[in-house]
Amino acid sequence: MNTNSTITLPYWLPLSSILNPQIKKQQALVGFDEEFVDIVDYILRITHRIWEQKNIGLCYRYYADICPVFTLGGYSENIEDVIQGTLKTIAAFPDRSLIGENVIFSQEENDHYYSSHLISSVMTNTGNSEFGPATNKTGRVTTIADCVCYKNQIVKEWLVRDNGFLVKQLGLNIIDVAKHMAKIPSTEKHMQWLEDEFFRVQAIEHRTSSTPILKGGHAAFAHNWLDTLFNQKQFSKIHEFYSLNATQQWPSGRMARGLAQMNGTFIQFFANCPDAKLTIDHLAITPFENDSDDIAIRWSLAGHFNPQSSELNKLKNLPYFLLGASHLRIKNEKIIEEVTVFDEIALYTNLFKTQLLHSQNQEVNA
Repeated sequence: MNTNSTITLPYWLPLSSILNPQIKKQQALVGFDEEFVDIVDYILRITHRIWEQKNIGLCYRYYADICPVFTLGGYSENIEDVIQGTLKTIAAFPDRSLIGENVIFSQEENDHYYSSHLISSVMTNTGNSEFGPATNKTGRVTTIADCVCYKNQIVKEWLVRDNGFLVKQLGLNIIDVAKHMAKIPSTEKHMQWLEDEFFRVQAIEHRTSSTPILKGGHAAFAHNWLDTLFNQKQFSKIHEFYSLNATQQWPSGRMARGLAQMNGTFIQFFANCPDAKLTIDHLAITPFENDSDDIAIRWSLAGHFNPQSSELNKLKNLPYFLLGASHLRIKNEKIIEEVTVFDEIALYTNLFKTQLLHSQNQEVNA
């Protein structure tokens, strides 16, 4: 990778530098406002304007009128849905701050750009939310927003947020919240998307390497990491991918350092879905500093639920689908930092919804 890139690096960048970049234009950005020097600058500044400055109406400027937004917990496809969702979140957490930790990007065909934005948010729950009544407690949540950007607008987005960790910090129980949210009807398009994605991922050949979607050494490394650990579940090979003192952040507050703890993360996770299969849906690589590179991966995982708690036995063998994203920092051909994000609340909510639907169908057919 070219480590001499002058593209904006958000890591520990002062807010004053984010809002008023002092470098010349680094990318063509055809159709974007002239003020933006590169795609990272675009993502950081529009996020600040919409969320930090609470200029919700700017969504009309920076989102396309038709903009599909995919999350594990819901689906929307037009600008009004985006604005409604933004307002609901801010109403529940009015002081929400968004700290842009990283933006890993790729330049696609036909002047499209793809960005994977890693965000840490600190917020206080002073309003009612989708999780229930206001708790007046403060929490931190990690989000990865993958966006396709074209001519100054976001035209498609995949959003993953660690709601499990947030709910824990609000003093709530993940399973109780999931049962509460399962009572909220899903849209037909969301249910159809979940079903289509589940069968798409299940159709892959298990325990075989996937076709690379990006060429290069680190792209091959990312494919091999996911194939070996997620698809083949060869956890004894973890040392081939991680440095000895690597750090790992996974949903619902799972933190690990070193190979033994990270092995535990993987084994505990896959105990809930032993037949899991995974597909890589997008991959982007950008240089960091000190001869290291950053990799962003959006992935999908499907299998069948194998509950580790008797409380969830009724959900056994139900379809288990995850939309996930990972950011890896690579140095000396080993991962030194990993952040993996998916919505554990939405995962259990969808399982409970499936169980409810099955029960209703049995009553009809009885």
